[in-house]
Formats: sequence, C-alpha cells, structure tokens
Amino acid sequence: MINLLDIEPVKVSTDATSYSLFLYGVPKSGKTTLVHNLYGNRVLFIATEDRHKAIAGAHVVRVTNWSEYLNVLSQARNPKVKEQYDVLAIDTIENLYGMLEKYVAAKYNETSVGERDDLWGKDWNDLKSMWRDGLRMIENLGYTPCFIAHATQSVQKVPVIGVSEESAKQANAELKKDKKTQEEYYEVEKFVPDLKDKVLAPVNRMVDNILFLNLAVDTEGNEQRVLHLRESLQWQAGTTFPDVKPVIPATAEAYQQAVQEAIGKFDPSQTKEERAVRTTDEEVTTEMFEEKMKEARELALQYHNNKRMDEVNSLVSKVFGQGHKLTDAKIEQYQLVETVINQLKEKI
Repeated sequence: MINLLDIEPVKVSTDATSYSLFLYGVPKSGKTTLVHNLYGNRVLFIATEDRHKAIAGAHVVRVTNWSEYLNVLSQARNPKVKEQYDVLAIDTIENLYGMLEKYVAAKYNETSVGERDDLWGKDWNDLKSMWRDGLRMIENLGYTPCFIAHATQSVQKVPVIGVSEESAKQANAELKKDKKTQEEYYEVEKFVPDLKDKVLAPVNRMVDNILFLNLAVDTEGNEQRVLHLRESLQWQAGTTFPDVKPVIPATAEAYQQAVQEAIGKFDPSQTKEERAVRTTDEEVTTEMFEEKMKEARELALQYHNNKRMDEVNSLVSKVFGQGHKLTDAKIEQYQLVETVINQLKEKI
C-alpha cells in the first residue's frame, strides 16, 4: 500500500556495484574480466558464447537459445538464488538478440523475422516487445543488470556548432561541407557499440552507466587498458554521476574510486556507503490473491450492511467493465481488485 507520508529522501550509494552497467569495448580488451573483478561472486554471467574458461572463480551459466535464457530468469526468481547473486550480466548482448530473432522467426514459421508479408508487422512487434520485456525482467526480479558488447567504429557527421577546434583535432575530425545545404560538418570515426539502434535502445534506457573499454598507448609506447566514462567525438559513453573523471585505468578499483570521488562531492547527509537495494515487481501468489479477495468481501459486506451496495456495483463496473462481478475476479486481475479495495476504503 502506497503511503506518500512515509517517503524518505533518496540517499546515493557510494558503492559502484549498486549501479547498472553497459560495458562495450574492442576484442580481447578484458571486458568480462573487469565485470568479474567489479562484482566478484555476486555476479552471475549469462554467457552466450563459450569463452569464460580463463576467468577463475566466475559463476557462469551458458545459454544457446532464447528459451534457455527465459529458463535462467525463471530460476532467478528463487529466493535462494537472490541470496547468492546481486547482478545478472549478459555476455554478450548482441548474441542474445540473435537468439531472440530465431525464436520469433520460428514462432511465425519464418527463416528470418519479416519474411512473411501476411503478418502485417506482427513478428516485428513481437521481437521489439519481447526484447524490451526480456531485458527489463532482470530489473523486475530485483537484480542489477549488466550488459557486455563488442565495439565497432562508425563514420559519423557532427555539426560544427559546439565542437571546439581542440576536440576536433584530438578526434582527427575532417571538416567538410554538405553539397546541398553548404553547411559545414565534421566527419569523424567514432567507437560505438556493435549493435543496431533497435537492440541498443532499451539498454540505453535501463542502465546508469555506459562505459567504453579501449586499448591505448602511453608516451613510452606501452599498451594500457583504459575506461572512458564520458562522451566524446571519438567514443560513446556516459554516466549518471556528475563531475566523474572522463578516463581512468580499466580496473575495478579505479572505477570504484572514480564513483566514490564523484559522489563524494554530494552533501554527506545525502549519501550512504552500503549497496543500494533494487525494488522488485512483486509476483502475485495464490495466497496473496486469496487474502486480497477476502479483504474485498469484508469491505463489500460493510457496504451491504449500510445499504450502499449500489456504490460497490458501480465501482466494480467502472474498474472491471460492465457486467463483471467482483466475486468472479481471477488472479490475473489482482491489480483491479486492489484498485477497488483502495477506492472502497476511501469512501467508507
């Protein structure tokens, strides 16, 4: 039951493992290792490819199709599993999307989604909604989502306005002019996740931080792994933390420190050290439904005794639809029953 008088101010956790993550990077840059070092034994890798053998101590479940992925999420509802893990990491996310494409195509007897003309886009709509809901389910179960993907370089046009000469020079951006509009723009090669926009869109909306892991060379010619936390002309990145360092060594310790330093600029009374706990979408059990129906019957009886059953019937028709009875409600209509109860309580 929601009570607006019980709401307390949000306190920001200084623990970097509280925050959802999308990590992408060049091949063999240590993406999976970084995630394992950051979350430790509290992360379960949902692996879409068999390449975790060298990561000692990692907890990995291999999935080869979308049905197996759904089975993993089903088992993740188990309270004992929730005691063991805080984070579910999909490694890699582009492969999982490919599994869903095959699943949806098989559902509509297609070799690939969009093959049939007589579906009027129903297969595409299913693909979109199932992808969104399948990823959201991780959060709905109370886990912190982590997504891992590969990087690719894309040639992009960037408007000149807002781009400093220094930034353009650092990105090796080439100044060009549009033949039709005669407007100037920079053409630049940018690192982006190797994902289609429709695959990336729900991920972007879910995660707190998008990090790019890259290999760099220092002034002495030594190769270093670095983590980019902020957007630039050269790569896509971004975090929920203001004033965070733009680039750090690609280690779990450096990332944790960067988060703590950024949040350390907040008022101490608005922060906390312990890990933030994620809320879950409560799964309605038979016991919960029966208890809610019992409460509804007791309220209806009070209205009956006060000769106010017409109000109950009117409200039920408004919430459930004309001709429906509250006593005929099913477990799938739990929220509707709850709505009726709340409104009856207000008027009693």
